[in-house]
Amino acid sequence: MCDKICQTIPDWTADYVGLPFKAGGRDRCGLDCWGLLVTVLREQFGNVIPAYDGISFEEGCDRAALATFMETHKTDWIDVPTGQEQPGDGILLRMMGHPIHVAVVVANGWMLHIEEGIDACLERYDGAKWRKRVMGFYRYQDPGPRHQVRGAGAAGATRGKLR
Repeated sequence: MCDKICQTIPDWTADYVGLPFKAGGRDRCGLDCWGLLVTVLREQFGNVIPAYDGISFEEGCDRAALATFMETHKTDWIDVPTGQEQPGDGILLRMMGHPIHVAVVVANGWMLHIEEGIDACLERYDGAKWRKRVMGFYRYQDPGPRHQVRGAGAAGATRGKLR
């Protein structure tokens, strides 16, 4: 079984597994789920996505405000039908009833993600733990020249949307 899994999972994922969680983290010293997605897509797929510094994916955050932020910031992403997702696509996941968690597809059925209390890890997004939480798959499309949005809260950011 390990041979089959090892052939499926790209070698580059080893560079990310075990990176520590840090609320609002945007570098390898500590990342939240958005920071991990931004880092992987930049380093492995050449996509430069706004980091949205100031947005924090952590226990105790205002989940409704974060869900609104996620919904509002989707225009630079296109929907990918389930079954057509590819490595480098983002996954929007529901946690505690809200769409507030993201991960990156690394292979068919496999995602790389991070959350508070769990360092970056590989898990099956089509397994029992996550499949009912998957809200959709999204592919980044570069909208052209843009600036990095820093410190943009739920109402302030207007670019780099997840859809």
